[in-house]
Amino acid sequence: MKKRTIFLIIVAFMLVGCSSNDETSVNGEPKAETEATTKKISTINGEIEIPTKVERLVVDAYLPTSLLLGVKPVGATQRDLDNVHIQDQIDAIENTGESAVESILALKPDLIITAEADAESYEKLSKIAPTVVLPYETYRSVEEEVKGLAEILGKQAEGEAWLKMFAEKVSENREKLAEVLDPNETYSIFGAYSKDFYLYGDGIYRGGQAIYKQLQLKAPQSTQKELIDTGETYKQVSYEVLPEYAGDYIFLDESNGAELNREDSLWKSMDAVKNNNVFYLDAERFWAFDPIAVLAQVEEVTNMLLEKKKSEK
Repeated sequence: MKKRTIFLIIVAFMLVGCSSNDETSVNGEPKAETEATTKKISTINGEIEIPTKVERLVVDAYLPTSLLLGVKPVGATQRDLDNVHIQDQIDAIENTGESAVESILALKPDLIITAEADAESYEKLSKIAPTVVLPYETYRSVEEEVKGLAEILGKQAEGEAWLKMFAEKVSENREKLAEVLDPNETYSIFGAYSKDFYLYGDGIYRGGQAIYKQLQLKAPQSTQKELIDTGETYKQVSYEVLPEYAGDYIFLDESNGAELNREDSLWKSMDAVKNNNVFYLDAERFWAFDPIAVLAQVEEVTNMLLEKKKSEK
């Protein structure tokens, strides 16, 4: 009887030991807690809880950035899907129109990311799924946007890898231009409207990020002072003052229903026009301002300038 009691005590201790071992990893360290399935983030609408691993994303304005991070949304707006720079990546993404609530609801998203900051719209969308509102110009550069979306979607490694590739390609294009351009020459971005003109800085409009931020082409002093230094992305001006903002090269957008009179004496008086240094922008390629579009614009602007210099030889 005594021996049997001792045996049972030993078995009991062994079972306790096994139970204790179950709570530790193979290296003796405590096992990690179960991985969280949600996380809290701060937004313009306060702190919200979102999935740590997004399975069914719906986007408005952030489709290209989601794609480059390896997250393919289940739905996106018509405007996003029309982006010429991502046409080879949008199969199986449903068209939500212009963020139509019924269309989004049918997709059963677990996260919505939108640029629409309207309170009524947010109220409707947030009833469908956690909704992150990122108004236009929340991010002022490619780097900010990729890092910001990567943080939300839990794709930091993918974001870093893409930005490394982006930086390398931008550097390659800068080097190509440095071999042929005069560093003191200046570059303007103009937009023609029905009655007025717009000047663009280094923001989200008409290739501004590609031209000024990434390729680091020099802006005229007036543009630098009134737009870039102040953080303004555009300025409306009358046609008569355009020469004050005209650089040695002009990138011109005529996609808003206004066609510039190329025979007008004021237009012909500008050095860029006299020297045939005017580039007409393709709206489909230069209206977009997402990271993928900016990279494409970097390469296109580089090619424009290289071809121009080649033709002068």
